[in-house]
Amino acid sequence: MITNGPCPPPVTVGDPSMLVIASVAESIKSARDFARGWLHAKGYADERVAVAVLVVTELVTNAYKHGSEPGDVISLRLYLSEAGPVVEVRDGSDAEPRVKPLRLDAFTGRGLAIVSELSAAWGFRRLTPGGKAVYAVLNGGAP
Repeated sequence: MITNGPCPPPVTVGDPSMLVIASVAESIKSARDFARGWLHAKGYADERVAVAVLVVTELVTNAYKHGSEPGDVISLRLYLSEAGPVVEVRDGSDAEPRVKPLRLDAFTGRGLAIVSELSAAWGFRRLTPGGKAVYAVLNGGAP
């Protein structure tokens, strides 16, 4: 199920783990490393971790490039839900994320199309007093 509009992410099972980073290119690696460690600690296989890290990379990169100004705060939340593990990235922009047509010859603009293909579901919700949270439910459920 792909969500094309604002909606709440799945309900958490347990406490989320969160990483707060600055909106700078170097922070994308920190987000990948954080997600990789969290997923390995939860017992996920290397193949599933690799796919999840790609999803994290795309969502954090979108927040960095399109959802924030240099030095703004971006947060990455990882948590388990009944639907599976969830990656959620929050930024300060109210701009609605949009999937662009997937063109294999394009160098940019493929992030959400990739997330859509690699995830069981994705969507976003607006935050109060501003900004948004974009989430992806990773395929596969429990480890």
